[in-house]
Amino acid sequence: MTDEARRYLDKAEHALEVAEDLLKGGHAPDAASKIYYAMYYAAQAVLKAEGIDVIKHSAVESAFGYHFAKPGRIEPKFHRMLINARKIREIADYDIDEEIVEPVASLKIDEGRAFLAAMKDYLNM
Repeated sequence: MTDEARRYLDKAEHALEVAEDLLKGGHAPDAASKIYYAMYYAAQAVLKAEGIDVIKHSAVESAFGYHFAKPGRIEPKFHRMLINARKIREIADYDIDEEIVEPVASLKIDEGRAFLAAMKDYLNM
């Protein structure tokens, strides 16, 4: 694994910890937003480990799906988790009419843990 991929995994782990703290503090929308970033960074770690260099969020989702989910290198459910987490983040960060509630944020954190564990497993960590 490259040093860059390792640094992305470190960022993913930190984002997961922050999301958990935010949820415990009663900040479900912020936790849901932060968990997306944990997944985004973990997906970036896998992409970077393979020499795939993308930055835009939509490009990360697309490349992750194309190179890992579609050929079955990583279970496709993780690609769907990443896409769904971004939708939740966009609601949490930008939507003034819809609120992310604790059960949704809690579910996203569980998915974030599973996502990070799967990426670390893929990278033999």
